[in-house]
Amino acid sequence: MPIFEFSCKACGKFFEKLQLVGREEQIKCPDCSSENVEKKISAPFLPSSVGKPADSGSCSTPQKSDCQTGG
Repeated sequence: MPIFEFSCKACGKFFEKLQLVGREEQIKCPDCSSENVEKKISAPFLPSSVGKPADSGSCSTPQKSDCQTGG
């Protein structure tokens, strides 16, 4: 979902806003209604499984012998 973080240069408030592609609108601060806002760059959310090998299994223990399998 395209949720962006903004900071208001007038009052200093940080806030988030859903901004859909093709529906660009002027962003206003929800506290003071100022249009003097700045889009912040934030780290993307990555699930904890990103970057793990596909054969690592679903067991969270370090030793595979501790995992219980369904068969």
